[in-house]
Amino acid sequence: MSREIVHNVDRLLVAGRRLLSAAGESKEARNSICGLLHDICGHCQELLQTGMARECLQLVIKAKAFRLPVQNLDLIRAMALLLLGQAPSAVEALKEELRYFPENASANALLMELTQMASSGPCIVDGSGEFEELHAIVKPYTMVGEQRLRAIYTHAKRVCREGPEGAFVECGVAAGGSSALIAAVLKRHGKSTARLFSFDTFDGLPSPGVEDRHGGMHAEEAGWGGGTCAAPLESLLSATSSLGAAEFVTPVQGFFEDTLPRMRGVIGPIAFLHMDGDWYKSTLDILTNLYDQVVPGGYVQVDDYGYWEGCRKALHEFTSGRCIDLALHSIDGIGVWFTKR
Repeated sequence: MSREIVHNVDRLLVAGRRLLSAAGESKEARNSICGLLHDICGHCQELLQTGMARECLQLVIKAKAFRLPVQNLDLIRAMALLLLGQAPSAVEALKEELRYFPENASANALLMELTQMASSGPCIVDGSGEFEELHAIVKPYTMVGEQRLRAIYTHAKRVCREGPEGAFVECGVAAGGSSALIAAVLKRHGKSTARLFSFDTFDGLPSPGVEDRHGGMHAEEAGWGGGTCAAPLESLLSATSSLGAAEFVTPVQGFFEDTLPRMRGVIGPIAFLHMDGDWYKSTLDILTNLYDQVVPGGYVQVDDYGYWEGCRKALHEFTSGRCIDLALHSIDGIGVWFTKR
């Protein structure tokens, strides 16, 4: 019976891809595909009930690749991740569900339960209290850990007060929390001309490549594929507006390989670059297009260095190929930062 369910879901996925290929991204095609994805959700719930969490997760990841928000798809992804012992990833999947469907009572209840169970970890207090104030506001909008957010805050504030001169750039925005944090620092400590360029598809990650693994497991097997980490542009605007700093942000929508070459001349010199592209190719796209514009003394923070093997590989391939001597500073075992010499 379970194998029959998997076969039925695969059949629906094939039908969706054919429909997308034949009709493009018309409203009618999107509505039809959303209908197929709703049916897939029902089948995946049946798989969970039979204990086939891994098979369920793989089918959900294929469904996410359509980049269409469908209620309960990320809730089912979260439940599968929980059964596979991946509670932190389940929390992020639930947040993704609630970005598009904030009234989903089941997702809200499960997220609350997991949040209460999770350990908060040590709290490092900023003497001024400013970081704690900003962190409380941006936390619902970000997947970036507190220590990495604190590093972003520290670097951005230092650039505003001490230099070097240049733009602020974030590649990989998701729901917009870290962009909002940077924008708030620019508003409070920067010049009125300071600008943050925020690059993202605003409909989820591109598909991972063969290099994109964690602990030897491919990203898709771990529950992170094309279309995950999705949040609409409106989420970034809401996050920045909540801090009164929306005017400091220029959102740029699209894949890095398309948007970064087009925007290089607009950005100009870069004082702070936050790289949160997850995958090997995305990381390489960022470095290839923007590294030369980071000014000497400028800060570069890489969010996924300690987690995704592809990200780490891309950074070292790029720097070794250019004979760049890196002095990496670890933040929390995941993120790193360095200054350009």
